[in-house]
Amino acid sequence: MKKVRFLLALALSTSLWACNSSQTQEKNTENDKKEEAKKKEAEKPKVVIDEYATLRAQLMAGVEPTSKGEYDSLFNLPATKQHYDEFNKSWSKLDETHLSKFRAWRDSKMTDITKEEGNTLFYPFSGPDFLNAYTFFPNCDTYLMFGLEEPGKLVDLKKMPVNYLASLRKALNVLFQRNYFITSHMGGDLWGKGVLPVVNVFMARTGNKLVKIERFYLDKEGKAIHFPLEDEKGTAAKGAPIVGITVEFLNEKRTKSQRIYYVGTDVADEKMKAKMELATFIKSFKNKVTFVKSASYILHNTNFDIMRRIVLDDTKAVLQDDTGVRYEEYIKSGWDVKLFGKYARPIADFGAYAYQPDVAKIFQKDSTIEKIDFTFGYHYIGSKETEKGRDSNTSIFLCKKK
Repeated sequence: MKKVRFLLALALSTSLWACNSSQTQEKNTENDKKEEAKKKEAEKPKVVIDEYATLRAQLMAGVEPTSKGEYDSLFNLPATKQHYDEFNKSWSKLDETHLSKFRAWRDSKMTDITKEEGNTLFYPFSGPDFLNAYTFFPNCDTYLMFGLEEPGKLVDLKKMPVNYLASLRKALNVLFQRNYFITSHMGGDLWGKGVLPVVNVFMARTGNKLVKIERFYLDKEGKAIHFPLEDEKGTAAKGAPIVGITVEFLNEKRTKSQRIYYVGTDVADEKMKAKMELATFIKSFKNKVTFVKSASYILHNTNFDIMRRIVLDDTKAVLQDDTGVRYEEYIKSGWDVKLFGKYARPIADFGAYAYQPDVAKIFQKDSTIEKIDFTFGYHYIGSKETEKGRDSNTSIFLCKKK
């Protein structure tokens, strides 16, 4: 009997030892994993903010600066104080009528697309519109933006003209009212300074700080070669047909920086034949989603097939108004398309080719299409019309590849 008790005690002791040993090993493994994670985090290159570039962007955007540094007197100028006052009033109205509603709709309808990191946003015909791109898609690693506007340059704060901030407000006036740009207005309002000042404004207004601003050119293989912003004539580009601007930035809520590439060039098929490295560059980015807004119905034209094929063949999801790829093209290519809002004939600035009768019929017959409480493209609503309760004529296409 004693022997049995001894054996039972021994077995119990062995079992407890094995259990404790297993728990100890699990704790050690867990601790090792934590230490390894800490080590990897420590080895990551630290993102260094460009304080001067960030201050300049905050000044232009009417944002309270992180640090005024040696430019304290600049913020005390009457023109600066007027800029802050007028800009903030305009921005508050824009946020109330558009941006806040965009964010609410995004979080309700697009969480499967917008919350995951690692995506690339393809935004053809964007011009300087980083604002809408970032509002709808805040978590992309990379933003590929294209337009006819020149990339431009930034003002030297020590040499800033007295009326520079006023001209910046003028350049943004249409955006504040309608939430889209008119390309022909941009150059004159900013004295040919291009899209870079406007992009900087939007970055500061969306809680981002500037890390690095550079120029880049594409080599024949479609690889981006970066060179200093100061090289305005692009001597480092060696005559490359594609030269653009790249901006690395860091959001206050993130630890990982993000980047935009902007190229000011004509992407019609005939022009693209001489610069196919641009198409190669675009296609080199994985996990692409497309955004098209107020794009002059360019993708309806037969001479923009290269860009249209990138949207249909090389991206996984699209958010657009009716100025993007035609509805019938998505259906032919096997995409799922969900419609929102209300469809109206294109505004008078565009020809009859822009009208989509099949889409009009769907909106007329399908009473389940969800309404929206904001304008998104050319069919904007002014304050007086809003007060009268006029419905938005905006139609949104949310498209996903099957």
